[in-house]
Amino acid sequence: MDKRNPHAMRRAVLRFCAAILACVLSQTAAAQAIAMAQDLARSAREAAAARVPLLVFFSQPGCPYCDLARRDYLGPMNSDPASRTTQRMLEVDITSESPLVDYSGRATTHRAFARAEQVRFVPVVKFVGAGGESLAPALIGLTVPGFYQSYLDRRIEQAAGRITVPAQ
Repeated sequence: MDKRNPHAMRRAVLRFCAAILACVLSQTAAAQAIAMAQDLARSAREAAAARVPLLVFFSQPGCPYCDLARRDYLGPMNSDPASRTTQRMLEVDITSESPLVDYSGRATTHRAFARAEQVRFVPVVKFVGAGGESLAPALIGLTVPGFYQSYLDRRIEQAAGRITVPAQ
């Protein structure tokens, strides 16, 4: 880089700033990620043993409301260590053929599981206990963003009040 050439210096500074911004954005996105469900039977039992509900977030790629729910509500909640005392969270992609173990321990796929759970539209958040039983009404859609956090908090509180710890 020629320090006497202002254009070369400007390009170098812009590249550096772009690299820093990319790092910050990728860390933010990673921090707000929700793990994809793999074994719901185990995850539901572990959540119940910790006396918290399991939140199952049903989504699909390209869904702007799913992205909004993940980015503004569920992701930040999931990445907050304090929230581990109130809930556990996993994501199910209703279009995916990725393998999944359902609440009864049977092998299935994300898509087949969503169909079995009668989830056809997204986003949906279900609040479940140790055996996959519903602990609070599902949160369907994201029609009123200003109230979504309140609806979410109320259902988590309701679900937490209904947790039963499975016998060991």
